Amino acid sequence: MSPDGWPARARVAALCTIARRVADPGDALGREARAALAVATGLSRAGIDLALRSHLEHSPSAAELDALLSGAERAPRCSVVLAANVCTAALRALACAVACAPLVCVRPSRRDGVLAGLLVREAQHLAAYAPEPGTEPPLELVTELRAAPGELVHAYGSDATLARLERALPPGVELRAHGSGFGLAAVGADSDLSEAARALAADVVPFDQAGCLSPRVALVAGGAARAEDFALRLDTALDAAARVVPRGVLAPATQAALARFEATFAAVGLARASASHVVGFDPAPEVLVLPPAARAVLVVAAEPARVAGLVGPYAAALTALGAVGDRNLADAVAALAPHARRSALGAMQRPPFDGPVDLRPRRAAPAHTSRIT
Repeated sequence: MSPDGWPARARVAALCTIARRVADPGDALGREARAALAVATGLSRAGIDLALRSHLEHSPSAAELDALLSGAERAPRCSVVLAANVCTAALRALACAVACAPLVCVRPSRRDGVLAGLLVREAQHLAAYAPEPGTEPPLELVTELRAAPGELVHAYGSDATLARLERALPPGVELRAHGSGFGLAAVGADSDLSEAARALAADVVPFDQAGCLSPRVALVAGGAARAEDFALRLDTALDAAARVVPRGVLAPATQAALARFEATFAAVGLARASASHVVGFDPAPEVLVLPPAARAVLVVAAEPARVAGLVGPYAAALTALGAVGDRNLADAVAALAPHARRSALGAMQRPPFDGPVDLRPRRAAPAHTSRIT
């Protein structure tokens, strides 16, 4: 039992038990999840299988569970508002919520409520989620929020969506809003470029780059020629990755954004595009141009002394930093964004299961008592 008398650890562990079944393509629940996600997401079937087998965080260590539980706030009820960017995100979001409160209401995304629906449905059959007679169910799906003063809302989505939600909440509701963000790779001057390119591709491919941990920019130390060489190797690595895990279906607006990104860097430096990805290269960047999140990467030549000017305008949105080689470039980025999750390049999409993936600090929000993270 947790100090306030309810089995938070058992409930998180129960969700992970269900998730292990979802991850298994031979389990009936795994087959159901894959069929439903093929309809709900734009991912290829191989992309769905990769997400469930390799990125569904179903086996946390005891230390990770300790960190998740010790960092959780306490409230009588926690409501969760989910986004559709990452098809596995519901597991961590629900785990954080049940660590906060004995009663959890989940409002899935209208575009993809597959994993949330399966977790809530299957949880009803487990002892950890058995309600006491005459009480509300500990975990339930809802279509509308019913948060009351003193309760907690964890919401995931774009900054614009979260701002609208915040305005709609009644006074006294605490909002923890997990908004827009992106990942960045720092390729040190002594790194092996082919290995670094393969590692970056391994971080780009999951979820077709749609998550806040997905790298969209690569800073490469060692001069423009070296950075251009890396861009060409990344093009090769992304092609090889796509033969195993093809990119999913793209919306027309995304296709148009990719075409603009390709045209921009064909004029500025170098662009490599295929049916699976786009790599743009800027040999002498003045500003960063974020590519669309659809397996598109901007590669720039950058030394540590240039990092502040390039990354500074985006520091508040930087949620993940993947590094390879000497630490000088990565340290310069981390100085601007100290709360970005830092990992080895190639491991950006496998963070510890220790709480929300977004570690950026909460800051004062303009209305009610809520805070934006």
